[in-house]
Amino acid sequence: GGVATLAPGFAYSDNFYLDLSVLNWTQGFADGKAGYAVGRLAFDVYLDAFPFQTFSRGFINRSAILNPTLPTTGIGAMGGVVKGFVSDNVWLGAQMHDANAASGNFDWDTAKEGEWLKAIEVGYTPSFGQRKSHLVQFTYWEKDARTLAGVPKGSGWAVSAAYQLNDRYFPFVRFGHSDGGGGVAAEDAFSAGLEITRHFDQVWTIGAGWARPSELTFGPGLSSETIFESSYKFQLSKNFSLTPDLQLILNPANDASESSIWVVGVRAILTL
Repeated sequence: GGVATLAPGFAYSDNFYLDLSVLNWTQGFADGKAGYAVGRLAFDVYLDAFPFQTFSRGFINRSAILNPTLPTTGIGAMGGVVKGFVSDNVWLGAQMHDANAASGNFDWDTAKEGEWLKAIEVGYTPSFGQRKSHLVQFTYWEKDARTLAGVPKGSGWAVSAAYQLNDRYFPFVRFGHSDGGGGVAAEDAFSAGLEITRHFDQVWTIGAGWARPSELTFGPGLSSETIFESSYKFQLSKNFSLTPDLQLILNPANDASESSIWVVGVRAILTL
């Protein structure tokens, strides 16, 4: 409790209803070097897309999963995205998503409000084949004011970089800045981490992150938060993994009575 920007990732939802969250048309061309998607999209798959921006790896805290200076919207937001390589090393991208979408609600009407989350990106990789393991990318975003929700417009930028040293070590760094609008969690954020493959079915991750909460979202006077995280993933079978995770959050911004919070959890993933 009390965490503002660096959500630990172990959230509970009482919504167990069936939901068709993502429904879109995806098309690739130019031998896989370009493509587009349109429909109900998972915005976090495309916005500042990154090797560690997934729950299938070891990191769970938001500092590694999704830059806290980036805006969010509902999973399944109406929108479109296009990305493609313009040379052997450089790619460009643009996207927009319904800013008022709500996860778990199959509702087309929010797009009629005409309020959007928009972003452009440019990235570099040594070669097309290394685009998922050796990359640096810059994202600039704007989010329209959400009139009915009373959320002001916002803008900002983010940088993500990763470089796989060998089959064992895979480090990354992410940072960003926003004006605090758009409902973002943080005005400034930085995180870095290292994935260590100890065995073909065992992966250890260690990382740290820092973020300064948005005054427009949470109000003035909140302290900056710091996170240290470590996890160990056991791939017990082709379809099942267990990942014990330990997090230490310093100076939780929404609870001045606590100087630190420990978060201990275990994540299980079953794929079918």
